[in-house]
Amino acid sequence: MKPLVWLGFALVVAWAVLWLGIKMAVFAVHALLLIGVVLIGWGLLHRGHADSPS
Repeated sequence: MKPLVWLGFALVVAWAVLWLGIKMAVFAVHALLLIGVVLIGWGLLHRGHADSPS
């Protein structure tokens, strides 16, 4: 094939890999945010129970 066709394929593959990586990074950031909010809520809800004996 011609060099421009190979270059085109390389750019499309690079774009796909970067797009997938960005999607995974965005998912990871949102997952960490959600886990952090859940842990804060869990800690606040169970704060009163820590003072009383089990």
